[in-house]
Amino acid sequence: MALTIDRAHTALLVMDFENDVVHEDGAFKDFGFAAMVKQNDVFGKTAKLLDATRRSGVKVIYISVKFRSGYPERPANGGLFGALVGASALVEGTWGAEIHEAVAPRDGEAVVTKRGVSAFYGSDLAPILATARIGTLLLSGVATNFVVEGTAREATDRGYDVVIVGDCCASVSQEAHDAALTVALPFLATISDLDEVVAALG
Repeated sequence: MALTIDRAHTALLVMDFENDVVHEDGAFKDFGFAAMVKQNDVFGKTAKLLDATRRSGVKVIYISVKFRSGYPERPANGGLFGALVGASALVEGTWGAEIHEAVAPRDGEAVVTKRGVSAFYGSDLAPILATARIGTLLLSGVATNFVVEGTAREATDRGYDVVIVGDCCASVSQEAHDAALTVALPFLATISDLDEVVAALG
């Protein structure tokens, strides 16, 4: 069955494309995110997705993960968040916390700051979506098994229809990316790709 999109009530979330995460010189360059983004041309595909979304009139919202100096919003409790402190990563006002120029927001597009994994955590995303009467979310971002999966899970609990644009996402490896899209997420969201979404946007 072909994907259909109600353009008046859909938003594209472009998530966690900060330099520290996706740039080859970013603080997390050794984690694998930047390598997979490059290998799979995620910048190019996401740029095409953005172009089609903007032309269709669908709302574009950027999700940016960053923290104040000293990370008062985030306990260093292991994993990626534990690595923040040592790497001095994703600090507000730094180059590393800026969205990569290849997929940068345009004037007038909302940039929502979050403080955790899900796009909803510590952010004002929910009232922005409510004001725009959004019912469907298109998700793209890095990493597939962190912000994309975390946001999909919470969005589903909040009653949104979720479509994941799989080839506009990346993770630490192809294996981690594929696992996220094939194990749990198909039960929570529609797994799609750039070509199908562009066609549905018309």
